[in-house]
Amino acid sequence: MAKFEEVFEDTLGLFNKHIESSSIPRAVRIKILSNEGIKKGFGNVSKTQEFVKFMTDYDVIIQINEPIFDQLEDNQKEYVVKDLLAKVFYDVDKDKVSILPHDITTFSGVLRSYDIETYLSIKESIVTLLEQKQIQEDAKK
Repeated sequence: MAKFEEVFEDTLGLFNKHIESSSIPRAVRIKILSNEGIKKGFGNVSKTQEFVKFMTDYDVIIQINEPIFDQLEDNQKEYVVKDLLAKVFYDVDKDKVSILPHDITTFSGVLRSYDIETYLSIKESIVTLLEQKQIQEDAKK
C-alpha cells in the first residue's frame, strides 16, 4: 500500500467545513492526506517546502491515520480536526504561513470548546486503536 493516500470524501468534507469556519484565509491551500504510518498523536501538520508548493500549489499538508480516525466518535473527530487546524497560522503582515506548536498539551482555544476529559479520551482511544491494529497485524504473521 502507498504511504500516502487521498482521504475519503466524508473526512475531506469535515476538514473543509472547519477550514471554512476557521480564521485561516481562503488563499491558504491545505491538502489532507491519509498516512497509516502515523503512530502517535492526532496527525501531522507541515508547511510545504517551496518546490512542493510550486508543483502542487498547496501551502500546508495535514496527515492523519484515516483508518484510526474513522473509528473515532463524531465529537472526537471534530476535536481532532480543530486541533490540527489550530496549528496553521497565517501572518497577514508578512504574507506568511507558519505551523504553531501547541500552547499547552493541546491548543487552549480548542480545549475551551470541549473539556480535558474529551481530550484525554481521544488520546486513549487512538492509543487503544493503534494497539489493536498492531495485534491484528502480528496475528497475521
